[in-house]
Amino acid sequence: MAAPHSRAGQDPSTSGAPAERDDAIVRWERKRAMGRSTFIWRRGVFGWGVPVALLTIAYQVFQEQGFVWRLVMTQHLKTGIGVAMLVFPLCGYLFGRYLWTTGEENYERMVESKDANGKSPPRRRR
Repeated sequence: MAAPHSRAGQDPSTSGAPAERDDAIVRWERKRAMGRSTFIWRRGVFGWGVPVALLTIAYQVFQEQGFVWRLVMTQHLKTGIGVAMLVFPLCGYLFGRYLWTTGEENYERMVESKDANGKSPPRRRR
């Protein structure tokens, strides 16, 4: 399913009205202002990795014990929890880095296309 602001099969940074591109630039600049590390931890680790780990653990508990009031911590369950709490946040960190890199590339492409149209983009102060 395509994003509402883009046409199917097209990169949103190159298609659409200039106002949509300007909005996308402003949105990324807001995300960019929080910094790379904060973005990666919020979006990747805590936004994806930890929730997926918790869902995986809940599914594993349900598969192993069903709905019970008293949880029995078997060695298999302890190992599964440990692995999930290590692997999924690590994958979330890598996913966050990917999102950051992709966002930066799209931002640069949108700013360059805006420059080519003769408008000066708002630049972030460093």
